[in-house]
Amino acid sequence: MRLLRRNAFHALSQLTAILGLALSTSLAQAADFNLLLDKINERVAIADQVALSKWDSGKPVFDAQREADVLVRVGSQASAHGLLSDDARRFFTDQIEANKWVQYGLLAQWHMANQAPDTTRPDLASLRQRLDRLQGELLNALRQAEPIRHREECPHAAAAAIDAYATAHSLDSLHRLALVRGMANVCQGPQAVAQTPGA
Repeated sequence: MRLLRRNAFHALSQLTAILGLALSTSLAQAADFNLLLDKINERVAIADQVALSKWDSGKPVFDAQREADVLVRVGSQASAHGLLSDDARRFFTDQIEANKWVQYGLLAQWHMANQAPDTTRPDLASLRQRLDRLQGELLNALRQAEPIRHREECPHAAAAAIDAYATAHSLDSLHRLALVRGMANVCQGPQAVAQTPGA
């Protein structure tokens, strides 16, 4: 009986150690996305102010020319940040869509209430300058996350990182979903190991 108990205790100790290692590895992998999530969330937060500007002006959320201009610039700047043009454009398409999700969601809430928040109104031109500044910072953050992006465990690590980040920053469901949308194509899988731009 004593031997049986010792064996059971030993097995339990090993299982606890294995689970602890798996948890610490998962947390470390999730931390690889912290900077990227910071930048995505910063861009998404600007969508709140853009939505206010659109509410006041009556302009549509969708701006085809603006989106096209952003993607052209991103594609031309990608190599300077160690990224492939197609990868950078795909990533920024996700950022644009995440931004629009928030705008559409907020505008729908305000239309239901028949009013928008009574806060200081931002200047759309200055907001776009902030978005343009974030462009390079987002590309740098994407490049920094490059190692984890091509690992098999990337989808799990990304999901864990999004959940932890959204919880830590008390994001509502709309902004949490915007993070998910912004991270949609970050994981590329082992089969999509990036080539050196220009190689």
